Amino acid sequence: MSGTRKILLLGNGFDLAHFLPTKYDHFMHVMRNVENYDKDTPMTFQELYTDLISNESYFFENTINFYKTEDVTLPLEEVKELQDKLDKNGWFQYFKSYIDSGIDTWIDFENEMEVVLSALCYIISEIEKNVEYLRHFPTESLSLSPKIFNKDVKRKYPFINNLLKKFSITDKHSIHADTHMIFNKAFVKYYSGQPVDICSSSLLKHLEEDLMGFIEIFSEYIAFIDKLELKNILKNPEIFEKDLDAIYSFNYSSTIERLYGHSNINFIHGKAGKDSNKKIVLGISELQNQILIDNKAYGFVKYYQKLVNNTDYQFLRPKSSIIEIENKMKISSLTKYHPIEIYIWGHSLDSSDNDYIHEIFSFNQGKKTSVRVIIYYYSKPHAQLSNLIDILDKDIIETWMKNKWLEFVETPDIRKLNVNGNYIDKSISEFSKTVLKPEETRNIGFS
Repeated sequence: MSGTRKILLLGNGFDLAHFLPTKYDHFMHVMRNVENYDKDTPMTFQELYTDLISNESYFFENTINFYKTEDVTLPLEEVKELQDKLDKNGWFQYFKSYIDSGIDTWIDFENEMEVVLSALCYIISEIEKNVEYLRHFPTESLSLSPKIFNKDVKRKYPFINNLLKKFSITDKHSIHADTHMIFNKAFVKYYSGQPVDICSSSLLKHLEEDLMGFIEIFSEYIAFIDKLELKNILKNPEIFEKDLDAIYSFNYSSTIERLYGHSNINFIHGKAGKDSNKKIVLGISELQNQILIDNKAYGFVKYYQKLVNNTDYQFLRPKSSIIEIENKMKISSLTKYHPIEIYIWGHSLDSSDNDYIHEIFSFNQGKKTSVRVIIYYYSKPHAQLSNLIDILDKDIIETWMKNKWLEFVETPDIRKLNVNGNYIDKSISEFSKTVLKPEETRNIGFS
């Protein structure tokens, strides 16, 4: 056995590797099925996932084979509560229009949210330039003149109508009803009975509140997934054969606890469930538009949500086992020993989490390198490698790969591991074979 220390980072791909339907697309399809449900009985697993079971047959065949799906239902009372929440939630009403249109992952969702906010900021800025874009209607509401739209905003405007459903009224008598939105007075500033400006703070505050509502709905969904019980005990992937020094999860589920018994997990973006003391985090990386900054619309931003929700926003620095080991390395004369391997399972390494990626690759700056990064990939590593180059620059990635500090390893196949007796899990890094055995590290204080 090797003398390496191991840290595991989990993304949504970890849940998907275990055939748990936690993908954004899964969530949206299920919520649409809930919204359209009209029976007076609890929803079964088959009713919740009816279209997905046929469209993603391989995935859901394994879900049904691995878990007691027949024991899981959504009580009618919860169905009704969800239907009410979904009907009132602008973000759900917006994104359900985009089902089956290319927004497949939570990264896509967050990127699209940023696009929507940019479109709204454009509308706000145009109204600020020319209040005549706001037009009176007999309903005592206001519509926007079609002249306000540029090409991109016009394309999204019908969906923005859905986003602002709670505070907008569609003009059903207009021949342009599909591209026409009427603003409620709550979003408009008046002087002597005449509209003089849009109330951007009220509009953005409403959208922040709706986002919190959307997050609560998603949290309930993940809590539902956490109720799926295994039919049989799973075999350990090789990475779990020895104790891990630390586990950092970008997921909201309890999968690694439930399926493998691991505890002491750092939930970086919060944890799902009504009883969790760390609400989940979902949003954009940074406020880029000046209108959002001026209105202090930080509720859309993940780092703000982490501070408010008290999630584990501290990552590898300044206090972690890596820092402790780095300090010990400075006083050690050993050159062959490398103490920490960071395994990344199921994370896309997209720019939405660039702060964490920069932190991971901020190590190995001294004479003695202390970190190796092993990234699990499906079929090909190209997407994750491209994302790393985009965030860090190719020179950094080239340096890490030339020095064998960065390695791509195929993801453990959970189905084959548990069904195919001939399958050999080769998901442990090649680095582990070149380091000292545990007993050889005792004289320098490593355990």
